[in-house]
Amino acid sequence: MATHKALVLSSCDRPLTLETVPRPLAKAGEAVVQVLAADIVPYMGEVLNGSLPYPLSLPMTPGNTAIGRVFEVGPDAVSLTSGQLVFCDITIRARDDPSVTILYGIHGGGYPAAQKLMDGEWRNATYAEYTRFPLENLYPLNEDLLVAKMRYTIPDLCFLPVFLVPFGGLSEVDVKPGEVVIVAPATGRYGGAAVAVALAMGATVVAAGRNTSALQTLETIHASTGRLRTVVVSEDSARNTELFKSAAGTKDGADVYIDFSPPAVKSNALLCSGIGSLRSFGRCVIMGGRSGNIQVPYLDVMFKSLRLQGRFMYSRHHILQFIKMVESGLMVLGTKAGINHTEEFGLKSVDDALKQAGKLTGWGSHVVLRPYNG
Repeated sequence: MATHKALVLSSCDRPLTLETVPRPLAKAGEAVVQVLAADIVPYMGEVLNGSLPYPLSLPMTPGNTAIGRVFEVGPDAVSLTSGQLVFCDITIRARDDPSVTILYGIHGGGYPAAQKLMDGEWRNATYAEYTRFPLENLYPLNEDLLVAKMRYTIPDLCFLPVFLVPFGGLSEVDVKPGEVVIVAPATGRYGGAAVAVALAMGATVVAAGRNTSALQTLETIHASTGRLRTVVVSEDSARNTELFKSAAGTKDGADVYIDFSPPAVKSNALLCSGIGSLRSFGRCVIMGGRSGNIQVPYLDVMFKSLRLQGRFMYSRHHILQFIKMVESGLMVLGTKAGINHTEEFGLKSVDDALKQAGKLTGWGSHVVLRPYNG
């Protein structure tokens, strides 16, 4: 039987081990991919050591979204073929109930129906030389266009899911060209991506945060659009609201507010500021990671007929649409989008990779795992 190298997590109080294991085989409805590069999210180390108590089925090979090359396909594949470059989406959905989902290699759902997916077929993910995916989770990429002509690298393409997260939220509230979108906080990994995506969708963007230097960097990156304004926020909700409205440049306020409040945020000030700055029939989409309850200005929501929308990740149609945006040149990646610091690690150096990813949480930095580089 053919074998390959894979990282295995046996216990949250032990480090990952690099093991030689049987190479997976493609069954009906599946494909095996050679993992060229796997994204490492900044909090992955906390997931693996149990600090973030995500439901995991141990032992397992963890992972994040990846770029791969199709190695073999199951007998019912009609489109995918060996050798294709593909974007590998880790949102695994139960085929008989798509509302049941896990994040392959990182989150087992936490309820019995979802946990069954990780306990069984979908236990070993992308921190390996090869892995299996459902056919519907693999999205062909035009390698000649993206790599040969546009000169994007595999790590550049590996940043796709970071842009896809805010694209899912902004698409959910139907952002249109010419609208005004407030992004806050805008200086982190997903907030910075939201700025780039909203601009590519044709919106005028108000980027808000506390880090003045990071906001100035965003201004430099997107100076050519002429559609980015920045706001330095504080705990004064009323003042933030006025600053947002002024930056929006319209008498009625902004059209959309997208919130990426991180787990460390405990106050409702920023969320209330964003909602308060929306025009009548404006939309608010919540995509951050803070825990606990939120408070919103009740009468603002009611009198202005505001839409309050949560959105987790993205859907299949978002991925297909976003890939078209990238391949058309409407959405840029890599250094053109301000990603100026990319670090690559092999499987043998995964501990260093996880530590570095935990440090590089702001916009413009990226850490990837390259199974064939180590």
